[in-house]
Amino acid sequence: MSSFSRSKTKKNKEMSGLLVVGSYIKRNWVVYSAGISLVAAGSLVSAQIPRLLGRFTDSLRNGTLGTSDISGYVWLIVTIGVVRVSAGWCGRILVHRKGRQLTYRLRKELFEKWVTLSPSYYHRNSVGDMISHALSDVEVVRELVSQGINQGASGFAMLLGVIWLMAVHVDWRLTLAGLGPLLFIPLLVKWLGPRIRMQSQRSQEALGAMAQTTEEVIGGIRAVKAFGTEQVVISRFESRVDAIVEEKMHLVHLTALFGSLVPLMVNLGFIFVLAYGGFLVTIKVISLGDFVAFTLYLAMLRQPMEQMGNVLNVVQRSGASLNRIDHLLHVIPEVLDRKAPLQDTPLQGNLQVKGLSFSYSGSNREVLHDISFSVKPGQTLGIIGVMGSGKSTLADLLLRMYDPPEGTVFIDGVDILQFPLARLRDGIAYVPQDGFLFSTTVLENVTFSDEYPDRQKAERCAGITAVHKNIMGFPDQYDTEIGERGVRLSGGQKQRIAIARMIYKDAPFQIMDDSLSAVDTSTERLILNNLRELSKSHPGSQESALKVTLIISHRLSAVQHADEIVVLDDGKIVERGSHLSLIAQGGIYAEQWFMQAGKNEDVDLEASTLEAGRDSSQPDLDIEMEALEAGRLEEAS
Repeated sequence: MSSFSRSKTKKNKEMSGLLVVGSYIKRNWVVYSAGISLVAAGSLVSAQIPRLLGRFTDSLRNGTLGTSDISGYVWLIVTIGVVRVSAGWCGRILVHRKGRQLTYRLRKELFEKWVTLSPSYYHRNSVGDMISHALSDVEVVRELVSQGINQGASGFAMLLGVIWLMAVHVDWRLTLAGLGPLLFIPLLVKWLGPRIRMQSQRSQEALGAMAQTTEEVIGGIRAVKAFGTEQVVISRFESRVDAIVEEKMHLVHLTALFGSLVPLMVNLGFIFVLAYGGFLVTIKVISLGDFVAFTLYLAMLRQPMEQMGNVLNVVQRSGASLNRIDHLLHVIPEVLDRKAPLQDTPLQGNLQVKGLSFSYSGSNREVLHDISFSVKPGQTLGIIGVMGSGKSTLADLLLRMYDPPEGTVFIDGVDILQFPLARLRDGIAYVPQDGFLFSTTVLENVTFSDEYPDRQKAERCAGITAVHKNIMGFPDQYDTEIGERGVRLSGGQKQRIAIARMIYKDAPFQIMDDSLSAVDTSTERLILNNLRELSKSHPGSQESALKVTLIISHRLSAVQHADEIVVLDDGKIVERGSHLSLIAQGGIYAEQWFMQAGKNEDVDLEASTLEAGRDSSQPDLDIEMEALEAGRLEEAS
């Protein structure tokens, strides 16, 4: 890419960021116009004070100043002061209020954008950087639309008013002498502006890195303490803080240099005015009053020039933050509703997967290959396989966390790509591997899918997952705060509450992704028995009838009662069937079954024994499970 193209792209990004602020100001132009007008009016009125003092000086020198005249000048100056303070205060309140509202709006839009983004985005971007967007970047933008506009309106109005009065009421040559050095300010902006903007971006990135480190350490505090690596993480955090200090000090040096050079130009003008103005007074070209007024005008220029310098600083710093925010707001989610007419009807059941093959974006490796199965309402499908075999990917595709290929996944005979995302996910209750819980009460976690929680229903769902008695033992029972990600709960309690949340949603599809790994065997059996009864409940019961249930697990005891079990290996279905038929096949499933049961004898021999015994009598699976857990393989056979 040529330097011209890079420059053009950079300018386009800057303009795109400024459009965020520009569009907001345009929508609220009435309030901003009123606020800016009031602030500007206060500054213009105050610009009259040097002229009054100049006339006062001439009257005093000529001996024509009486008591009534002095009183009149005093009341004029007091009136000007009251008008300036009142107008400036009202204008600043209006502008600052809109600045706060923009802060709220930007953070709301960022949050709304985050919940629409696909999981792949969060794999590529750190949580700390996104927190920096919502906190630091938005705050910098607020400074631009509140403090920046207030100071800009005040400074610009004062600057124009003073220059006009200097040029009209005082000798124009003296005006040129005083304002000449100010012509160098645009050169300072061109030289230091880009440097300030780039340094501001580096500072925000350093803040994001620190936030990411903080989030990781706090989230993994148990691992930190277990490994005794407190000093390691402290050193890592100190390095992040040192980087922030270094970047911030570079930014301070640049902004301080710019903030010092602007008043320096005003002071140089003041020196020229003292020399040249004194000469003009001595040769009677201007009066002493005009000279006093002019020096006061020039002194008044210092404040607006400093304000304009601050505004330019804020604009340069906010440019980097605006670009970061604008970039995030324009990220297009990888999974979106299709534009074609959609099937916006409630899900009923009947899942079909036909020849599903899937690869992640940017990879040629197929995570899933030619997967086919069907599950009818009231049936349970068990999915097992080693780590990396594609089990969780399959669940993600059913939820459309990633889009499956067209014509491969159907619900009620309709391609799931034809369902609106909200409608599809509303019909699926999902329990993730980690059993994620929110930092709130037990009741709010169980009733997460309901805007108006039903406590009795929540208690019934908790009873189904055998966690109700545990909850009743908590200090505040269902109103107990469980801490960040359920840190105050055991692993088994977290998983059972997460399953209760799934049951509470009462969706026609239930997906459990290895969500019983922290539950003991007897409790697991109780929960699965309850879920089997629930999924085959009849119309008129407290929960909806005939659910489709998918159980993904590495513990075969969790899927042994499933109507069908599929075994995944390297993204392919290598075995499928019922529990007994898979044991009889003597393949991967049978090998894992005997291994988990604690028996290391030859799988083929035991499978043959089981197959021979199937024709005469089919053993009860619960009795078989108890026998295998006890190591009595002969009794199970």
